[in-house]
Amino acid sequence: MTDDEIIDRIRDQARPGGLPVPVPVEAVVGLEAAVGHRMPPLLRRIYLEVADGGFGRWGAALSLTEYRDEPPMLEACLAWREGYGAAYPTPVVPLLTWGCAVWSLIDFSTPTGRMWGWDPNGSCLPHSLFPEPFTLSERLTGWLEGREDFPQPPVRTGCPDC
Repeated sequence: MTDDEIIDRIRDQARPGGLPVPVPVEAVVGLEAAVGHRMPPLLRRIYLEVADGGFGRWGAALSLTEYRDEPPMLEACLAWREGYGAAYPTPVVPLLTWGCAVWSLIDFSTPTGRMWGWDPNGSCLPHSLFPEPFTLSERLTGWLEGREDFPQPPVRTGCPDC
């Protein structure tokens, strides 16, 4: 799916009045300054042209400006950095929750928005964060086509803490 098709499908799948309004560019610029990288272009377009979060699986993408069940993206990002320190790469930003402490995160240092998973259930801290075989476009396409694509940590062998 192209970026334009993804954006159109996100708009189409939203129930009337179901998506928050897009964010002002200042909200995006502020987050980018804190992360130290620009948002991947597709994600930037979604927040500026479509909605301030509320898209994706169960409408769980974090907001940049509003507080809902989860903190705004910048607040979540800073909390993750503080809580996990060196185990957490700074350009990786929480995007949406799957519940039970499982998250999908996005790497701002990659233009395609490489996706990462977080699943501390059954893994030690260093192995709770793992790269996924998806870009943002692929993750959103899967969601728009009805696939769950739940983050799957790799099988760890030889780690006494996992």
